[in-house]
Amino acid sequence: MLKRKTWILIGLIGIIHLSNAQTTTVSLLETKEKGPWSCVYYFLNNNEELARVEPKDWAGRCVDESDWIYGWGPLSNSYDPFRVSIWASEVQPLLLRRHFTLTADDMAALAQSTVTLTCSYDENPHFYLNGKSLWSLTGWNDNDYVSRTFTPRHKALLHEGDNILAVSLTQGAGGGHIDFGLTITRPENTDGMETLLPDETKNESVYNLYGMAVSHPTLPGIYIKEGKTIILSRP
Repeated sequence: MLKRKTWILIGLIGIIHLSNAQTTTVSLLETKEKGPWSCVYYFLNNNEELARVEPKDWAGRCVDESDWIYGWGPLSNSYDPFRVSIWASEVQPLLLRRHFTLTADDMAALAQSTVTLTCSYDENPHFYLNGKSLWSLTGWNDNDYVSRTFTPRHKALLHEGDNILAVSLTQGAGGGHIDFGLTITRPENTDGMETLLPDETKNESVYNLYGMAVSHPTLPGIYIKEGKTIILSRP
C-alpha cells in the first residue's frame, strides 16, 4: 500500500516538501488471503495443562522445536476456508509459533513505522511476541478479522533477525480456527525532504498558477518552484 504525501505548511515559518515521500506496507507474516503459511504447532491434552504451561517454555525465541509439528496454517476443526491443517479444537488446546525476520533497516525505521497484527480466531487466543504477552482476546469472532496496532512497548520487544509471534488457543465446543498476519508500514524516500523558509522564496523561480513570477509568496495560494508544487495556507 502506497500513500503519497504533499506539501505541508507549518505556520508561516517554513514549508516542508515531501513530494517524494511514501509509505510502504510489507507483510511480515501473511494471512490465508495469500495462501497457506508455514508454522510449527503443538497440541496439549486439555485446558488445565494450557493454564500450567509457562510462556517462556514455548513462546520464546530459543525454544527447541524438535517435538513440534512442522506444517501449514490456517488451522481449523471444520471443512471451512480456514482449514489447511486440522486442529481438533473440541478436545485439544493449541500452541502455534511463526518466525519472521526484521532487518537492520526495519529496526532503524521502527519508531516511525506502524506494526499491525490482524487475526481471526476461535477461541480465546493469547498472542506472545518473543515470549512476552502481546494481546489476549476472549471468545471468538466467527469468520471476521480484528486488528491491533503495536504500542511503543510492543515494538520494544522486537529484535533484528529472527522473531517469534506465538499464540495459544483453548479447547472448546463447536468450531475452532486460527488465522493471523503481521504487517509493518514504514516511511520511504524521505531523502526528498526540502525545507523552504520565507526569506528563501525571494527569487524569480517562484510562479503563481497564472505563470507570473512572484518574488515573495506570502499570501495563501498554490505556487510552482523549480517544477515543484507549493501549497501556502494560513497558519
